[in-house]
Amino acid sequence: MDPRLRTLLFGAAAVALATWVGASIAQEDFFLAALTAVLCVWAVLSWTRGPFAEAWLLGLLVFGYVIGNRGFAQMAPVSGLPVFASELGLAAVLTITLLRGALRRRIPFQRDWLNTLLVLWIALGTARIGWDVRTFGFVALRDFAMIYYVLYFFAAQAVADHELSRKLLHAALIATFAFLPVTSLLVELFPDFFRAHLLVQGVPLIFYKGDLLATFLFTGFILMLPKGEFKWGETWWRWLLALTGLAFGLSMLSRASMMGLAVAIGWLARSGRWRPLQALVGVCALGLIGITAGSLLQKKDFTQTKAYAIYEAVASIVDVSGTRVYQSDLSSDKGDNNRFRLVWWKNVSEETLSTSPVFGLGFGADLARGFLLEYYPTEELDFTTRSPHNIFITTLGRMGLVGVVCLLAVYWVQARSTARVARRARGNDVREREVTLQAACWVIMISACFGVVLEGPMGAIPFWIMLGLAHFEATRPIETET
Repeated sequence: MDPRLRTLLFGAAAVALATWVGASIAQEDFFLAALTAVLCVWAVLSWTRGPFAEAWLLGLLVFGYVIGNRGFAQMAPVSGLPVFASELGLAAVLTITLLRGALRRRIPFQRDWLNTLLVLWIALGTARIGWDVRTFGFVALRDFAMIYYVLYFFAAQAVADHELSRKLLHAALIATFAFLPVTSLLVELFPDFFRAHLLVQGVPLIFYKGDLLATFLFTGFILMLPKGEFKWGETWWRWLLALTGLAFGLSMLSRASMMGLAVAIGWLARSGRWRPLQALVGVCALGLIGITAGSLLQKKDFTQTKAYAIYEAVASIVDVSGTRVYQSDLSSDKGDNNRFRLVWWKNVSEETLSTSPVFGLGFGADLARGFLLEYYPTEELDFTTRSPHNIFITTLGRMGLVGVVCLLAVYWVQARSTARVARRARGNDVREREVTLQAACWVIMISACFGVVLEGPMGAIPFWIMLGLAHFEATRPIETET
């Protein structure tokens, strides 16, 4: 074919496609634009032989769900269809991963305990959903998302096997958590702009779930904080962003996130890294001194100050029954939050163990019905939360004791893996990134025991991608490290 004719044909096709995409965007239908962008990126990456296209897509999903959070999660790329980026992204990533694996004659699976347990977790959930869809309909598929989000783990693990893609995915994590303190502070300072003006399809582009934001800020602190001493010319920006995220996260008084942060810092201390603990103590000391001084200067009852609210928030962690009397208006809901969880957990446990202890009530079952009758017996509420703020209790209700045992095994195996990595990282700078990723995962894993984290895409998708990367880093042979 004549080169000029070929150029003319390609140009005409590009103009037609651009016109079609522009018209779709004008009608707020972004699916075609997104699909075109993905195909263009795929073509460019194939030509440059750089990181895999699925690595770029995984990095984009992490960025979207951490930075955009609930706002990004509510956007439907296909107008009129309840299909979100979580499902479309998973379909695209899995398709590419499986095709690439078929060409290379490899499957995205490692023969180890964590991979095996996660496959078992998916198999148990899949066996359960086949029955539940007939019973509960579409709502069962919505609850089943906590199972199929795990597939992101295998996709990230497969991507990490390619060096350039692994580096890209790690860079995407750093970039994401570097942006988070900035965007979260801007949302705090200018809430009206983000809720009323920065909209896509009538939905805020950035809309944070409070407790999850604190979890991600602490995760970013673990990932961003440099190991060595402060250096103006090299690491100052990482110190600034890490400490900003830590301080802002602490100000939110999210107890579940604080417990996750404590566990993560404990793992790092076990590896010989004391800098995160020192930074935490320093920020807390300076913050408490400033807040206490400001509280003492205020002309009001000390029990109504921020300093006393912090004291009561910390004390509420051990107030399991929620019966302690709280005096500060800023922390008065802490005891109620404890009772809220305790009653809900007790209700789901009793109903499941008395009705279907082995395989659970199923995906689609209303885990809140009995709790509402007990906790709000005289009120009519529009209660939409479907998960009882604990991944283990959610699993018990959905999948019974077999699901809980499998999930406990996942936590146990991951703890052994982190302990092994922490031992190897002592005095070994090559292993520093491994233990950092492992510790960051524990911030989310512990927070999931006290909140709705792994049941929704905002927390689950970044976590499973990060865990897939962390697990590959922890299991790859040391001789491949550079």
